[in-house]
Amino acid sequence: MDTGILHTHHLLGVLLVVLVGLPAILPQWAARLRWVHMVLDTLLLLTGVYLLFRAPAAWTGPYLTKYVLVLAAIGLAIVGSRRKNKRFSMAAFLLLAYAYGLSLQRDWLLRSEAERVKDLSPEAASVEAGQALYTQLCARCHGADGQAGYQKSPSLHPAQNPDTVYWAAVIKNGKGLMPGHPYLTEAQVSSLVAFLRTWQR
Repeated sequence: MDTGILHTHHLLGVLLVVLVGLPAILPQWAARLRWVHMVLDTLLLLTGVYLLFRAPAAWTGPYLTKYVLVLAAIGLAIVGSRRKNKRFSMAAFLLLAYAYGLSLQRDWLLRSEAERVKDLSPEAASVEAGQALYTQLCARCHGADGQAGYQKSPSLHPAQNPDTVYWAAVIKNGKGLMPGHPYLTEAQVSSLVAFLRTWQR
């Protein structure tokens, strides 16, 4: 369900970008699209709030910046529609498109995480390095002891799939609401896997 809500939220973002831009080009459509606009705004906000409380990454600085931009864009779009002001509508469109573009930039979203672990770069994999990485990247969801501290995050005692290759792929690429960590080095991924394996005994 969480993944479905995430995809719905992205689709609503695309539709809203289009809907905000149309009145700037075709002002005569503004009145016709008002109710559609209101429904999409409401659904976007509801799915956004749901994800805000479901996905821990949603509380990081980059995501919070995106939320502020989206709310500002919606406010400008409403004012522009009511006043029939093309400049407000165009500003809302550009701001919303910019916020949506930022949300697709993985490097931008992951920069804060990459910065936190840049000094945890062992030349060879070790359980100690894996524990330090786990504390920085994973504990907020899975709990300090791996016992599913964050709502529906799976327990890692034992993991649902104990395959080492599978773990490495999930850590790198993510799964469902769990974000991927493509900036991690092979040694860092191996360190995380080595640490997780200590819980499988």
